[in-house]
Amino acid sequence: MQRFQLPDQRFLPIGRHDPAETEQNLWWSGSGVRVKLACKRLDVEATSTAADHAQWLGVLVDGAPVTRLPMTQGTHTYPLLVGLDDHFPHEITILRDTQPSYDEAGAVVLNAVITDGTPEAPAARPLMLEFIGDSLTVGEGTMGPYGEGQEWRMLFVSHMPAFPTLVAEEMKADKRVVALGGWGAARSWDNQPDSRIGRIYGQLCGVTPGGEVPAPTDERPADAVIINLGTNDSSALTKVEPNELPLVRAELRTRAVELMEMVRARYPQAVILWAYGLCGHAVEDILKGAVEDVRANGDQNAHYLSLSDAKTLGARMHPSRDAHRQAAREIVNELKKLLKLE
Repeated sequence: MQRFQLPDQRFLPIGRHDPAETEQNLWWSGSGVRVKLACKRLDVEATSTAADHAQWLGVLVDGAPVTRLPMTQGTHTYPLLVGLDDHFPHEITILRDTQPSYDEAGAVVLNAVITDGTPEAPAARPLMLEFIGDSLTVGEGTMGPYGEGQEWRMLFVSHMPAFPTLVAEEMKADKRVVALGGWGAARSWDNQPDSRIGRIYGQLCGVTPGGEVPAPTDERPADAVIINLGTNDSSALTKVEPNELPLVRAELRTRAVELMEMVRARYPQAVILWAYGLCGHAVEDILKGAVEDVRANGDQNAHYLSLSDAKTLGARMHPSRDAHRQAAREIVNELKKLLKLE
């Protein structure tokens, strides 16, 4: 077994990260490393600072989820793959499977990979996708029993079966994610105006200590940015006084336009696709209006997609894995048309 200290150029970083960092920090859901490797065993030394919530690691082999395990606070070595045939190389992805939590003192850190195989840099993927969203994007409810509705724990949050992972694997794309459960385009589920993604979008990871710095400007540009926000905003609208409702609806339209303008400033050539649905369409008219505003201002590469409602639910009354698969199919079909891939 050999120890490979990270960062290492043979292990391709995935997710939003700062290339200047001397540690392999995993700030957001789906962040991690990708490597080509033939081995019998693969372990990882990783650090978590979460004091209350257990953060989880996940492993994909050739795009398929095979391992998910909880981390404990501090630095520990975890077995990820055991008993493989070292005559068969695979593309292996090690990722952070759960979102940032309020009790973290810093990012999850991958310190080193320990394996009996020899790592090789994986082949580049032709597309880069960015996903901006809330609990649907991070995969809340994709693990756990149907109907579990009260216990907000990372046990029930998994990014591997969520639509961003499915879309990226289907399109053979790399991806990065900026998403937090409960947050919105304008307001959170409980009507907090500070809990909007646009407020922190320009930061590396503004909700985690150490991540309040500007997001790197030299990261690979996105070919498409998929925004799935509005579900929590619709909840916020049920909590405002009737006389405030027109103002808050107008605020949502303004904030949605503002977020798309931030994305456009960052990625001048990207397709922007606002894909809303899965948990109802209560604010669809507002979000469609925001996209129309952006297009009327001259950005013809901004688009709207209405997603089908989830037919089945998973844990915490969130969409099931089947619902995520359906959403992924709809997004892939739309992206292929917009990117002229079919």
